[in-house]
Amino acid sequence: MLIWEQSGLEKVMDELEIMNSNPFYNELFYGKGKVEPKDILEELQDIKPPRFRYVVKENGKNAAIVEYLLNNPKDGKPWIGFLMVAKGYQKQGIARKVYTACEQELRKMKLAALRLGILNGNSPAFSFWSRMGFSEINIKESQGRKIHIFEKQL
Repeated sequence: MLIWEQSGLEKVMDELEIMNSNPFYNELFYGKGKVEPKDILEELQDIKPPRFRYVVKENGKNAAIVEYLLNNPKDGKPWIGFLMVAKGYQKQGIARKVYTACEQELRKMKLAALRLGILNGNSPAFSFWSRMGFSEINIKESQGRKIHIFEKQL
């Protein structure tokens, strides 16, 4: 059973454990295989509605991080801001379960569409989000990196 715990400054070490189990992503985003607590602290600044972030646990162990925004100030749309599954929990359906739970919550709010961004080169994310029904709608550049914008009608 998955347990969702609201993330915040007290969850830095939990998030660090999950993040550092995924050096591929860390290289893409941070330019280094391992992140440090200060990297996580930067991500956790300003976590407040309409931005929600959770550490998801399976049998008491850190399994995933998920973040979503109900209203992205840049475009007024809801976004999945981040979804990462700890290496030891990948290929077990955790990402699908976490995403599906997010989608169900957003559907209850009668939201029409959901967006997310995928870093150029993150082929596992391209595959996963395509299987979840998302389609690419745009490519943007942010902080010198190409971001593929995907959207799904809810």
